[in-house]
Amino acid sequence: MTGAAALLILLSTGCSAEHKAARQERKAVKAGNALYEQGRYAEAAEKYKEAIEYNPNSMEALYDLSMANLRRAETVESDSLKQQLTRDGMAGLQSVASSTVSEPGVAGKAAYNLGNIAFEGQKFPEAIDAYKQALRYNPDDNDARRNLRIAQLQQNDDQNQDQNQDQNQDQQEQEQEQEQDQQQNQDQNQDQQQDQQQQQQPQINEQSAEQILQSIDNRENQVRARMMQGKEASSSNSSNKRW
Repeated sequence: MTGAAALLILLSTGCSAEHKAARQERKAVKAGNALYEQGRYAEAAEKYKEAIEYNPNSMEALYDLSMANLRRAETVESDSLKQQLTRDGMAGLQSVASSTVSEPGVAGKAAYNLGNIAFEGQKFPEAIDAYKQALRYNPDDNDARRNLRIAQLQQNDDQNQDQNQDQNQDQQEQEQEQEQDQQQNQDQNQDQQQDQQQQQQPQINEQSAEQILQSIDNRENQVRARMMQGKEASSSNSSNKRW
């Protein structure tokens, strides 16, 4: 057998193996899709994994596996399994959406679904980026264009609400500061009034003062009168004394 003939046999064998792998891949994907439609997401995922074994570069099988994982995450009860399936599903969609070997149609679907997931989580900036990416892959995707517009409007509403909340909060803080200032001024005024009351001596009106002075004069006159009487009695006694 010549070298050329042997080379042709090797090439033929290689092509036959690739064709066989491609057929097996398509067969596994088709079986997975049937199970997916029946809601049997765990079984569908196993078929998609089988397809990836035949063709590790199959972005279609990876996309289908990612969607099966996300659907399954909605049905399981275990929180840890739910989180793991969600992480795997999101990572798979992101790989498909950003892969250079993905078909535009598959990559566009992956980006579109990433946008929907972000929108449901109220992560509107991420949703907007994902919808824009979907439109770059498929400019005729009207669903992505509509959802993009909705996400943009929702983001604007949120920004306006945040701005209004900030303004209301600032106004409330200003009103509280004004109330505190007013209360502080009232406290200061009360303190000043108390100090003034403590410093002021009791005031005597004019009538009371005259009465007090008159009473003092009367007492002094009485004292003088008693003193005069005492002197007169003393003089009388002296003249009558025997030596």
